[in-house]
Parts: sequence; structure tokens; C-alpha cells
Amino acid sequence: MEKEKYPTDNIDAIKLTNETRFDKDLVTIPDANYDDIDYVFIPEGLVKTRVEKLAEKIFLDYCGKRDSPLRVFVIMNGAFQFYTDLLYYIKKFQQYNPHKFSFETDFVKIKGYVNTETRLGEIDPSCITEEMVKDQDILIVEDIFDSGTLMSKLLKLINSHNPSSVEAAVLMHKENPKNLKHNFVAKYTGFCIPADKFIIGYGMDYNEYFRDLPHVCIITKKAIERYEIVE
Repeated sequence: MEKEKYPTDNIDAIKLTNETRFDKDLVTIPDANYDDIDYVFIPEGLVKTRVEKLAEKIFLDYCGKRDSPLRVFVIMNGAFQFYTDLLYYIKKFQQYNPHKFSFETDFVKIKGYVNTETRLGEIDPSCITEEMVKDQDILIVEDIFDSGTLMSKLLKLINSHNPSSVEAAVLMHKENPKNLKHNFVAKYTGFCIPADKFIIGYGMDYNEYFRDLPHVCIITKKAIERYEIVE
């Protein structure tokens, strides 16, 4: 029986496939990580030019629209690099635009994976309060939309505090059938990737390793075993 295709027509993103790959010898990989990398999935330059486009969209959507700042919740630690580059490009657009664009940022630390499996506990309600959210425009910045459980819980918590609006910027949207039940697509999505890709680099880790890789890469099976957390 043919596997049902994941619907991507409504996702405004660069869509990648299982055939997408770049030889790691064609780009710069730190010597310490070379043997742990199977191949490069998205080179740094492509990641950054896509993030720049998302930053442009966010800037145009929010600049000069209201007096109060955009409230940004960055999901740590995976989304930190994504947010850092978003901020850089937003500030660049700000230089050439007379409209006001201000924002306040809060970092929300949530551990989403152990080894290659999603593991999400409860979100501490004190990290996102009514005082932060009520009548505010909210932007969630997240690295990966995978099972969808984390985003669903975040949206439920934020919406319980009556924001003016809520949107999300997600770097990677996984074609994971489990997330379809949440009926969610981020307004600002970088890439749409196959569900079976466990990616590292550009801030994304495997058990806290490989965050500092500049490219988005695929880890080798040997490295998965080497850095596995035994419970």
C-alpha cells in the first residue's frame, strides 16, 4: 500500500527531500566533527539567506503597526542561533526604513529531545505570564516543528492570557504525520523537511553536541551511538 503523501501545499517554505544532500568535503566542517557527519543537508549560506527572507517578512508585517513592542518568545536552546540571525537581519532592514519596530524578547528553556526521540514534559506556566501576553502581539521562535506537541502546549498557554495576536517563526517543519492533528503551520517557515531526518547544527543538537556546526547536517549512526544517553 502506497504511503499517503504529507500535505505541503499550504506551507510557504523551501521544500527539501530525502535526495537533498551536499558532500561534506565541499564545505568547511570542523575537524573535531568531521567523522560524526554523514553529509550536509542544508549549507550555511542557504540557511541564512532563507532566515533573511523570513526576517524581511516579519519586519514588514509588524513595523509601524502599533505602539507597543512585539513580544518574542524564543524556545531554547535550539532556536537561539535562528533567533540571533533573525534579529540581525531585522535590524538591518530597520536601518533603511523610517517606521518604528520594537520588540521585547523572553527566552523559554524547554528540552524537546533525548537521543533522537521527542521527550517533552510540562511547560512551567510561570515562564509565560498574563502580564507578558495580555493584549500583546506575540511571536514564537522555534527551531523545529516535529511532533507538534510543544507548539500546541505553547499556543494553549499563550492564548489563555488573551494576546492581541500570536504567530510563529519555525526554521524547520517536519513532514511528520503525527503533527497533522494539530492543524498548525507557522506563518514564517524556513524549510519543510522529511520526517525521518534527524538534523544537527545551526543551534540544533544531539544530546547537547553539535550546536556550533555552521551547516545543518545529518549525523552518522556511529555518532548517534557514541553520544547516546543511556537511561
